[in-house]
Order: sequence, then structure tokens, then C-alpha cells
Amino acid sequence: MASSSRKALAVILAAGKGVRMKSKLPKVLTPIMGKPMVHFVAEACRKGGMKQILLVIGHQAELVRKTMGSGYQYAEQKQQLGTGHALMIAVKTLKQFKGDILVLAGDTPLLTGKILRKLVAKHQKNGAAATMMTAVLEQPGGYGRIIRNASGVIERIVEARDATSQEKKIKEVNTSHYCFQAEKVIPLLSNLKTDNDQGEYYLTDIIEMLVSRGETIESLTSDDPSILLGVNNRAHLADIQKIMQTHICNQWMNNGVSIIDPASVTIEPEVKIAPDTVIHPFTSLLGKTSIKTGSRIGPQVKLKNAKIGENCRIEFSVIENRKIEDNTEIGPFASIAGED
Repeated sequence: MASSSRKALAVILAAGKGVRMKSKLPKVLTPIMGKPMVHFVAEACRKGGMKQILLVIGHQAELVRKTMGSGYQYAEQKQQLGTGHALMIAVKTLKQFKGDILVLAGDTPLLTGKILRKLVAKHQKNGAAATMMTAVLEQPGGYGRIIRNASGVIERIVEARDATSQEKKIKEVNTSHYCFQAEKVIPLLSNLKTDNDQGEYYLTDIIEMLVSRGETIESLTSDDPSILLGVNNRAHLADIQKIMQTHICNQWMNNGVSIIDPASVTIEPEVKIAPDTVIHPFTSLLGKTSIKTGSRIGPQVKLKNAKIGENCRIEFSVIENRKIEDNTEIGPFASIAGED
């Protein structure tokens, strides 16, 4: 059994272009709720207890580095030759690290610190060489399938494009999130091959290698598979933003805020709202907006980095970068902007 005192760090795979997004931006910088997609993965790592986070960057590497800032280590994957190759690049930066490596996809913004803590805890408790997160999906689509033996033990992962018709019927899928014992996995990276449909080094092949050596492979399946979903196209982006917005609205309603029609409202993560505020339909609360108690906002209001006092009434208006005093009525059809 491994010790829970083992060192652990996170490696976020953020090098891809994201061709199906059809965007000039690297996929991981696609904005969701006012933040780059990969920001949410990094925040989940921090909330999951990871003090050291390394981003593997590639496509428009300098833009990713500039956007994310100095709070991370970076390793540049100049040629995107697959997830296994990405970890090879990361290992060069990590040098002789001994401990557990959390390897995460940078395009899964619904990840939470709670699920990452569970993953690391199960991995360390059972002394596994690898622990992977899986999900059970009714429509598994392009996700890699988990292949288990008759006893339910994981034997390997097969990518959807390489799967047989029978294997494609499997509903348990790989979510591309792993916790590895560095000492057991790093030596195997040089054994990865490119004899697959994509001609890439698949990190998933490490699982079969570990199994062949008699190593323990564990898995963690989330009760809420939505938190493991990735973004591969604009439709996925819309679906994930809708899930994220529902969580945010529910949080504020549970804290005493009335939201008349949550489906029509946008509230970004850094917004702060006091109890007994009422948010009317078609309202957007963006950036670091704050609203004090008793205010009624909307319908059709956009607030960005605005500070709204108590008992204000604002409708059919736009306010950016301004402070509004208590008991102020604004609108309809006002546009008030301050300096950024």
C-alpha cells in the first residue's frame, strides 16, 4: 500500500490545435464564462491540492504561456505526436521526479477539485501503478473504450477509431484523466509505438504495458459523468457552458438570490451577488461584477465589472466598469461605461 504522503503534481495536456473548433485560438484558450477553458482545469488542480502544475503547450505556445501567466511550469511539445509523446516532453521538465503524476486533458472544464482528490486518494490507498477515471455513457461516441476481463479487471483501453464493432458497444469510456506512479510509468514511455490509426504515441497503451507486468490498475467512475466531458467542437462547448451556468445559478439561488428564468441568464464565476437580489430574464452578469442586497436587475441588462449598491433598480441597460450608489434607478436604455 502506498503512502498518502507521496508527492503529487499535475500535468495538463494543452498542446493541441483543436481543428474541429475551427478557430484561430488554441482550443484550450477558447473562452467559457469569461475564462480560457484550461483555466478551469488548472483551478480544479489547485482545489484538488496540487501545488505544482505543468502545462504541456504546443500550438501557439507563446500565446498560451502569456494568457496563463507565471503560476505554472511549461513544457513545449513542438510536434504534436500524441498524448504519450506529450507526457514524454513533460517528463524532461520534471527530471527525476518521484511520486504521483496526475495527467489531465486541458479541454475538460467541468473537472472539480473534489473528484481529483478522490482520484489521488484511491490511487495512493491501493498502491496502484495507474488509476484512471472512467465514465459510463449511453452514447460513448468517439471516446476510448475500457476493456475489462471476466473478473472486471482493466486489461487495456482501445481508442474508438481502432475498436472493433463489438468493442464499440462498450459504454464505459476513458476520460483521459490518470494518476500514475512516476517510478513505474516513466520507464515505459520509451516503449510506446505508433502502430495505430493515427500514427501517434498513445498514452492509453501504458495501461496494457502495466497489466502485462502484473501491476495494479485501478479506476474511479464518477457518479456525475458530465464533469468528465471534453470539448471537441462548438456544440460540446455550448453543452458544457449550459451545464456550468446551471451550476452557478443553482448556487446563487441556494444562497438567497431570486433568478426568475435561469435558462436566459448568464452569470460568470467571479460575480458576487448578495441575498434578496432579484435577477430578471435576459440578464448577463460578467467579470467581477458585484451586487448588494435588495437590488433588482433586468430584464435585458448587461453588467460587466460593475459594482451595484443596495436596493438599486436597473432595467434594459448596459453598465461597465462603474460603481452605482445605493437606491439608484437606471434605465430603460441607459449605457454607462467607465475606464477598464
